Amino acid sequence: MVVPAYCRTASGRVFRLLRSSELIAPDRIRFVLRAQSIDATESHELACELDTEFIRDKIANRQAIPTPETTFEDLWSKLKSELGAQDGG
Repeated sequence: MVVPAYCRTASGRVFRLLRSSELIAPDRIRFVLRAQSIDATESHELACELDTEFIRDKIANRQAIPTPETTFEDLWSKLKSELGAQDGG
């Protein structure tokens, strides 16, 4: 799955999807996916924070680590459901 640049809800509302990530502490990364309506009257946001120690442990144990793209895809799946629920569907 790929996070699109825009989405349309079942009721026809159109949103632009904006991604951002930032280091919020020496050991925390915050990923944010925001859906902003084209007319800028409505905005929805989901965020996920990852602990860098968690990622280092996974690397040390030769386990798969969540990539930024995977993290945004997970956020997109949740945000899409949230927007659909607001449309009543």
